[in-house]
Amino acid sequence: MPVFLSRRPRKNLLDDLAVDAPYVTEARRLLQGLYRQQTSAGAETRSYMVTSAGRGEGKSTITSLMAIISAKIFHKRTLLIDGDLHRPTVHSLLGVVRGPGLFEIFQRGAAVQEATRLTSLPQLCVIPSGYAREAVSEAYSDEEFARLLETIRPNYDVIFVDAPPAVPAIEPILMAEHVDAILVVAMAGRTPLNMVRRSMQVLAPVKDKIVGIVLNNAMEGLPYYFSYSYYGYEEGKSSRARHTAKPRQPDPKAKGRTKDIRGGN
Repeated sequence: MPVFLSRRPRKNLLDDLAVDAPYVTEARRLLQGLYRQQTSAGAETRSYMVTSAGRGEGKSTITSLMAIISAKIFHKRTLLIDGDLHRPTVHSLLGVVRGPGLFEIFQRGAAVQEATRLTSLPQLCVIPSGYAREAVSEAYSDEEFARLLETIRPNYDVIFVDAPPAVPAIEPILMAEHVDAILVVAMAGRTPLNMVRRSMQVLAPVKDKIVGIVLNNAMEGLPYYFSYSYYGYEEGKSSRARHTAKPRQPDPKAKGRTKDIRGGN
């Protein structure tokens, strides 16, 4: 189920969320598709792991956005876990204290309640990364992660796990064994095809759990006909500006050229 997201929203997501923004609309479609898929399959999918091929593809922003929309618009009891101990960003995206969090659960026996943060949305809770005080590569505990999901699963309708990138880190393939489904994020115009292929090779043992691929930054990384301005829905433009703007024509000299789009986590 490929999904196109058009624009990376700004930080802090809870403060800046505009429910009619294009990126929110696409994220709502993504969640609606996932929930419909779950209903049609007759399965109880409660936990989703989100990963990417490499760094800077927007997976943390997309995971956080899905968690917000799940709680705010779909009214589901939602938990977001920052499982990326290498480059944690969920705490800043949602404006919560970083620790204690997942690292303290793994290495210091912290209670789940101690590591769980409330947010301004009553239906949304967060387990941030915590503070890694030793080598991150040695911080992850597969046994503790499995126990954590088993413990918290009855308390939430849906759980999102922001995992590290699949190619450079070992944790995603380990975490994948304990979640119900997997989403893979790629950045339009930036993620090399060989990196996407490599991530699929890494995730091959759990390929049956992959339920979708999310193409981030599609408005800038794809041809002009994917632009919201072409259809009159560009965010922040007046109706007069929308109707008078001309669609951007493709550059014939740009054929076969890949645009480098700078993005976040």
